[in-house]
Amino acid sequence: MKRLKLFKSCFVVALLLASTLAVGAAGGATAASSGLVDELRMGLSLEPATMDPHMQSGQATRIIKQNVYRGLVSYEADGKIGYEVAESYTVSNDGLTFTFKIKPNATFHDGTTVTAEDVKFSIERIMDTKTKATFGADFRTLVDRCEVVSAKVVKIILKAPVAPFIDYLALPESAIVSKAWTQSHNNDLDANPMGSGPYKFTKWEKGREIVLTAVNGFYKPNKPATKTLRFVFYTDDTTRANALRSGEVDLIDYVPSKEVINFQKEKGIIVDISEAPFMMIQFNCQKGSIFADSRIRKAVAYAVDRQAVIDTAFMGRGTQIFGFPTRLGQNGYDGKYDKYFSYDLAKAKALLAEAGYPNGFKVKMLSTATYEMHKQTALVIQDSLKKIGITVEVELPDWATRIDRTNKGQYDFLITGTTGNIVDMDWCANYFAGGEPRLNSSAWFQDDEIEKLLAEGRRTFDPAKRAAIYDKFRLRALDLSPFVYINYREQCFARSNKVSNFKNLDGILTFISGITLEDVVVSK
Repeated sequence: MKRLKLFKSCFVVALLLASTLAVGAAGGATAASSGLVDELRMGLSLEPATMDPHMQSGQATRIIKQNVYRGLVSYEADGKIGYEVAESYTVSNDGLTFTFKIKPNATFHDGTTVTAEDVKFSIERIMDTKTKATFGADFRTLVDRCEVVSAKVVKIILKAPVAPFIDYLALPESAIVSKAWTQSHNNDLDANPMGSGPYKFTKWEKGREIVLTAVNGFYKPNKPATKTLRFVFYTDDTTRANALRSGEVDLIDYVPSKEVINFQKEKGIIVDISEAPFMMIQFNCQKGSIFADSRIRKAVAYAVDRQAVIDTAFMGRGTQIFGFPTRLGQNGYDGKYDKYFSYDLAKAKALLAEAGYPNGFKVKMLSTATYEMHKQTALVIQDSLKKIGITVEVELPDWATRIDRTNKGQYDFLITGTTGNIVDMDWCANYFAGGEPRLNSSAWFQDDEIEKLLAEGRRTFDPAKRAAIYDKFRLRALDLSPFVYINYREQCFARSNKVSNFKNLDGILTFISGITLEDVVVSK
């Protein structure tokens, strides 16, 4: 009975939060205001591999898609969750049914109204294995079904209570798409983007730019603030930085450490920094592969010279990670396992010998030539592993190829830079769950104990109990090491001082900073 009362009380709180959740204030100047220009030009580090909103293919492409598409709710500039297509929601006493009411003025860019049927179709599309949605496995685990109540009311019914479910709906990849539009385009949204966001897709000049145009009558009053968003592709770091210096663009993403240092000395340019993303190694753990043995993965963890990575790839800017990448305040984190590993070549060699490889082995590491930080991190690790007898061939395809191979599990091990997808520790579920390879998984890794702990954390609402569960999880994850964490790095944007209201969101939310473009204005 006590557990039932506690459980119900949690959902009373959830209901109160849901009923008072505020949409961000409209406010702000418009591009038509005196002293402002009509266009924001942003230099992006890569061209989208796909415009399908249910696929996560990097932060740079997220920035574009976030402004074309919106979901029921979204993280906002202050880090809280606010309404988008939804006007309100309630949660049933048993925690299984989320009922959403859709805004009456929420419309798609083709002029049609966003309906409950579109929401149902979108959730089911994410769950469909044929779509290969980035968070498809999560939604298939969490959601039982969707039910249309009326034209503007929809129910999402869960298989079991999920403490952070609303966070998953706040992901950009939980976008609501038009059922009619998607079906009329044979389910291909790659080159046919059409959503309900503040900007509509206007032009895609391959190899050059994507242009978005402000939507008239967007459901948030006085937004978006600027008439046009022009995303110009500069895959070379120096060229992108110089485009900002010369005034070709007003804002750029993925500012390398060298340019951060330079920009901070230059007048007229502002650098926005968030240190939350981390560099790590993913392994192909398929049975029979060299990295199926956790002892070999741990040998790599002891052998990586993390400071050398920071010094070489990030100009000395960053923080070494010898434990699990959890930030203070996340579900009971207390730093207990921050020194689980160390830089210890002797231990690394001993683990290799124990696993049957006293003389090391040859292996291929997947990275990319698109981002210098990825390339340099791979080269430093190549040198680190050579010291324990592991000969590494570094593969450096373009970003699109790298993403494709990651999703298919076509690698021995790889370098990636990422962060949790949601603020809650349940972000680990997407990374550690078994099943087919996907962007954030170590291919074919599977552990029943980890699955059990993550499931318990997901359905537990008591903060103290959740903290204990995730403490056990972190220890188990480090012991098996399907990922080896290297360092926290800075995620940086740079902008002209004529650009106002852009914000590089704090911590984990840095990768959804594109949400703030709806507020940005550019002075003449």
